[in-house]
Amino acid sequence: MKQKKTERRDTYGSPRWSNEFLDCSMPMTFDTYNLCSYRCQYCFSYYQRSHAEDYMSNHLKWVNVDKVKKIFLEPESSQFCEYVKARKPMQWGGLSEPFDLQEPRHKVGLELLKFFREIDYPVAFSTKSTWFAYNDEYRKVLKGADNFHFKWSIITLDEEKAKKIEVGVPSPRERLKAMEEINKLGVAGVVLRLRPFMIGISDPTYLDLIREAKKAGAHALTTEFFCLDLRAADDVKQRYVNMSKVAGFDIYKFYKKYSSQQGYLRLNYEVKRKYVDKMRALCKELDMGFFVSDAHHKDKCDHGSCCALPIDNPKFANYAKAQFTEAIVIARKKGEVKFSDITKFEHKFLSDTRWNDATGLNSISTGARAKNYKKTLFDLMRHKWNNPKEGSSPWKYFDRVLIPDRLDENGDVVYRFNYKKAQCKGCEGCD
Repeated sequence: MKQKKTERRDTYGSPRWSNEFLDCSMPMTFDTYNLCSYRCQYCFSYYQRSHAEDYMSNHLKWVNVDKVKKIFLEPESSQFCEYVKARKPMQWGGLSEPFDLQEPRHKVGLELLKFFREIDYPVAFSTKSTWFAYNDEYRKVLKGADNFHFKWSIITLDEEKAKKIEVGVPSPRERLKAMEEINKLGVAGVVLRLRPFMIGISDPTYLDLIREAKKAGAHALTTEFFCLDLRAADDVKQRYVNMSKVAGFDIYKFYKKYSSQQGYLRLNYEVKRKYVDKMRALCKELDMGFFVSDAHHKDKCDHGSCCALPIDNPKFANYAKAQFTEAIVIARKKGEVKFSDITKFEHKFLSDTRWNDATGLNSISTGARAKNYKKTLFDLMRHKWNNPKEGSSPWKYFDRVLIPDRLDENGDVVYRFNYKKAQCKGCEGCD
């Protein structure tokens, strides 16, 4: 029996800092609602939120609009002060769909859309929705909004497979049409977000999908492969069973065989190579930007924002560059990268934010809180940089495409680019 949604007046806390701040060009991320009416089988947000009573009971909450506005009108009032003052792009749609079926009823997002348009703040949206592309109220706000950038998530052109995996989501063709419609309004641009790329589901149609996205106006592609968590609860494991039926093989066994990690399984670098190479070659042929948000093959990003922000637009060229994606792109071009190569970019928002106090980060562990009590996000980034054996260091995270080579004059590790691993001949003429 379908549960009825309750709508109490307490509010949802957002924005938050992304757990991926180490390699993220938009670490300030925002959601309007705590729930998403779409029920995609692969949803990583479900894995993160399913332990919360409000989420599982369908207790709908949304942000306090006045508090959100205050963050931008009075930056000193929040921990996002330096980020907002620097006018760095914000990601809208980190854990929930911005334009799902709750938005037409409550219109919380519409009020904030008008606000961000008025203050001309750069916002990048991740969406699977379509209805807002044809709604006059939303179209009026979006028309000519060069401070708004849109990414449409589509994993396959196969209508039947999409219907089984992305439950309740408009069809792939409908999303492509909405992408085209929004692009015509004169926003900062539209992108195909081929995430997550699911072997057995995405690969039969992925090249045709990229071609169709180009026809719809997409200036770039960003992709990432599905990851599987062995520690998942039983209801999540049932989703793996559902996905396996659509893929045509047992993805649980497949990931255990072709992943090198334990617990959280990420397919290895080589399994992904043939798909990434074909995507990159096609994007070059179509004159589309190419970006990989996956830890593996991120070395092939056209620039340091794996969300494919349009850097020809000054409002989005100002993305956060003090992060590891920027570092690996620098290393590919120069042969090596120093910590100072990324920290020369503005990063006061990192050095002013303590890890223990950072909204949205997983700082529950008593031991971790004690260990990092006085550390800022910048301190943690430097620690990860200088400890290659840790899983989130540039060496481990990028699967040894960056090799620790020596210490620089500041005592920080210098990483050398592994051209052989990446099968890259350097950047002479490449870019």
